[in-house]
Amino acid sequence: MRQVIKNRYLKVFSFLSSRETTTFLNNQGANRSLSLEETFGENYYCYICYHSLTQEKLFSLSFSSDESEDNLNIMYWNDLIVLDIGKKNYLIDDFLEIRSSIEITTPLVGLYVINDERLLILEEAFVRVINNKGEVVKSELIDLIEDFSIKDNLLFIQTSEENRIIELN
Repeated sequence: MRQVIKNRYLKVFSFLSSRETTTFLNNQGANRSLSLEETFGENYYCYICYHSLTQEKLFSLSFSSDESEDNLNIMYWNDLIVLDIGKKNYLIDDFLEIRSSIEITTPLVGLYVINDERLLILEEAFVRVINNKGEVVKSELIDLIEDFSIKDNLLFIQTSEENRIIELN
């Protein structure tokens, strides 16, 4: 199934080495390309973004990670691409410039768009809210999350030690 967002869709390719990835990218002919060189891992990935109607190759993103493909996340947030590669989250603008990168302290639970200006990065034991410039505006270390929910811009967290409510605005 092809998921189309903002008239674009992504295809993921995985490789066994950086050499294979480079050879593949050189043969793609994408107008724009970003290779995250400072990433390390046993798995090599390339995301090719296509125009949903014309099938034109718009850009490519490549990186390596120790995570399997099922554990990677990519999302559009306004005019930004949020790319989670396991140990880091990247905010990448439409010009394929890295706006910021955020180290992940504990395993990622998920990403949640609060509004046009705020994004929640929820980890197993850490809560971060960032703005659309990639700046951390809220950061809290917590006990391991046992359960959580979000309602009316409030994050309800249950840990073995306490119940917390964190305002997401």
